[in-house]
Amino acid sequence: MEKQFAITSKGKTIKSPVDLRFGKCDYLVIHRPGDEVARLIENPFRKDKNPGIKLAEFLKKNEITAIITGGVGVEVSDYLASQHLQLIQLEEADMRIVDILERIG
Repeated sequence: MEKQFAITSKGKTIKSPVDLRFGKCDYLVIHRPGDEVARLIENPFRKDKNPGIKLAEFLKKNEITAIITGGVGVEVSDYLASQHLQLIQLEEADMRIVDILERIG
């Protein structure tokens, strides 16, 4: 399976900062290394109860293989591990999406 990343974002462009909240993030940038263009989607679960697990299940169904975000709860962490989804946790609140895209290609 090809690597496909989901990166949590606070805004609608690749110059937006990373959102360190997983389930309550506003947007997600979907990126496949080697592609010139990343897709941006609005988080459909950010206002739901238990948004983290719903978002994790949604990303799994959409063939995401790695998630780049800040913290996640225990339930989400356990789900991601059980589904063999890679979790890359950031601590830098001022990192922008474009910086991450440059790193992953």
